[in-house]
Amino acid sequence: MRLTLKQLRALHVETVSGASLGHVHELTLEIDGQLVLQYLVKSSLFGNKEYLIGRDQVVRFEEKKMIVDDAVRPIEIENERKRLQVAQKAIAMSSHSPEV
Repeated sequence: MRLTLKQLRALHVETVSGASLGHVHELTLEIDGQLVLQYLVKSSLFGNKEYLIGRDQVVRFEEKKMIVDDAVRPIEIENERKRLQVAQKAIAMSSHSPEV
């Protein structure tokens, strides 16, 4: 089976047990091997839940959906944003400190 990115993004994503997760929003590619490493799935247009799904968590593709492992859990978006903000502040502070 071959899919374009447009077709992939149109696929519904759900777990083996039938829980609806959303649709593929982004891909992470490993360029050297030309492989998909992970899929970022958002639960809606506004993405109130996000799931980072590794290629090893994909069970199968069907005609109109991608089936993933039941163990997939939402990303803790707020925690990730806070970590990013802290890292950005640390970088900004270190770039403003006088050199010795």
